[in-house]
Amino acid sequence: MSTGWTAPGSTEGPAGHEPGPAGGAGGPAPQPAGGPAAGPRRELVQQVPLFPLRPLNLGEVLGAAVRIYRVRPKPVLGLSAAVYGIAFVLITLATGAGMIPLIGQMQATLEDPTGEAAEGFETVGSTTAEILATLGSSMVTMVITMVASALVTVVLTRIALGEATGDSVPDDRLWSLLRRQALPAVGVSLLIGVLSSVAFLLPLAVGAVPLLIIQEAGWLTIIALLLGLLAGLLAALWVFARTALSLPALAIEGTGVLDSLRRSFQMTAGRKLWRVLGLVLLLVLIYYFAQQIVAGVFIFVAFILYMAILLASSFEAFVLAMGVMTVIMMLGTYIATFLLAPFLCSGYAAIYADNRMRHEAWDVELNRQ
Repeated sequence: MSTGWTAPGSTEGPAGHEPGPAGGAGGPAPQPAGGPAAGPRRELVQQVPLFPLRPLNLGEVLGAAVRIYRVRPKPVLGLSAAVYGIAFVLITLATGAGMIPLIGQMQATLEDPTGEAAEGFETVGSTTAEILATLGSSMVTMVITMVASALVTVVLTRIALGEATGDSVPDDRLWSLLRRQALPAVGVSLLIGVLSSVAFLLPLAVGAVPLLIIQEAGWLTIIALLLGLLAGLLAALWVFARTALSLPALAIEGTGVLDSLRRSFQMTAGRKLWRVLGLVLLLVLIYYFAQQIVAGVFIFVAFILYMAILLASSFEAFVLAMGVMTVIMMLGTYIATFLLAPFLCSGYAAIYADNRMRHEAWDVELNRQ
């Protein structure tokens, strides 16, 4: 659905607005078919851009993140639900596979606290296997989530900026756009993940050197470790801010993987970094806060059902209770994620557009077009 907008100083109306009468620019406009009362109703449904084509303020950035639900609700929510739906099915399978040995052993321990299962539950080998299973499940979950987020972001960013600039993406082109930019988007996302991990782990490893040498906890080793941890967090935050506009650049400018990262570094160089960092951090904090609220409702319901099943079965249906609780919690996380993904992606699109209009006069180019 295209949104009309008018270039400053232009005499043409927005797209979809009917021209005035042929007798002259100052003549009265013809009445709509529904009579005089139909005029105000047409004003109410008149489409507006996602955000104005000029440097944006904070309210306009957040307004664009919310307005996308009114401008293109069906495609953004449908695409987000489909992509994250596939991702969460895979995550649920991976999580369930990692939890099966632990749940089975816990069930056997509850049934026979003095049996072999209870003794095996406390062995070092069992604990090591559980740790490895948990780490493997967490890694798979992180990669799947990162890939799904990259796919959704690159398409929803293109939709949002298309609505703002009058270059709307038709619904029948969304999946072809996703197929065309899927691999570059995943490549950009994984490369950002690698850079962030290196930026965090390298200072942390340096801070852990005194502890490895002395092999004894003391003021020197603890302070060095804390300084390494702080430096790692700051370095990861720096990478996050410098690469925040990579996926919008990929979606709009059609750059490759490395060129998208290079473009983001260019757009966040010098003092430009602080505005992007502040806007992105605020956007992400609002997103995660809202996500926790939505998911928290499902977590509460899951815990109630978990306790009800245990009490009704005299604590014998532990596996069933755990399975029900896990599924409902995953469902809540999925619903919160796909519902709020358009908010985050549209906000990123507005930050990208604001940066270009503020520092590259992109609004002038768009108005000329």
